Amino acid sequence: MIKDIIDGISAYLKYFKNISKFKLWRFTFMPTVLGLVFFTGLVFSAFSFGDNLGEWMISWYKWEWGSAFVAKISQWIGGLLIGLTGLLLAKYIVILLASPFMSPMSQKIDENIHGSHDQQAKSTVLDTAKGFIRGLRITFRNIFREIFITLILFLIGLILPFLSPITTALIFIIQSYYAGFGNMDYTLERYYNVKDSSRFVRKHKGLAIGNGMVFMVLLMLGIGFLIAPPLATNAVTPEVLKRIS
Repeated sequence: MIKDIIDGISAYLKYFKNISKFKLWRFTFMPTVLGLVFFTGLVFSAFSFGDNLGEWMISWYKWEWGSAFVAKISQWIGGLLIGLTGLLLAKYIVILLASPFMSPMSQKIDENIHGSHDQQAKSTVLDTAKGFIRGLRITFRNIFREIFITLILFLIGLILPFLSPITTALIFIIQSYYAGFGNMDYTLERYYNVKDSSRFVRKHKGLAIGNGMVFMVLLMLGIGFLIAPPLATNAVTPEVLKRIS
């Protein structure tokens, strides 16, 4: 598994040249625009609705003493909670919005590596629709699993504070795994059904974690909303194809 994690991380630099070599720049434009719109909306929501959430929180504080300070802190916490919730869901939204563009990008990489054949026939509108529906199915399944595991780890860290560094690291690994899962599925959808794709990712969980780690770091830096999907897809597709062959 360690080797797969290293492969997943190093692939970002290893295959970066393929973007120019395979003329993949055209697949990066719309995900970049959508990422910019989503990031702007997330920031706007945090500032706009954070005050409303903060006001609701301060309504529970019935004392005059320190009310101004509590109100200020509540507004800040409200914005932070909305922002953190958005970031928790961000990778799924970004992956889902990018899917109509990342699936063809993965297919193009596949064609350049293996040559065009029937399985990599040109995408149609119906193929795109099917891929989007498949993405929705995987997204909703994974998001509930991830939230469940994350809540358990969060509660363990809350109840046993000395374990919080470990639970924090585990939460990051879990989020990375599911992010990598989504990025790998742009390729797997052409070869396997949802059940077999899940089995493949579990078998190569290290690759999903390694790919997802870089993806999550890019998201946390903000710039990931613009470039993470195409970079992650370009990095993981050749590694997935190696393991399918």
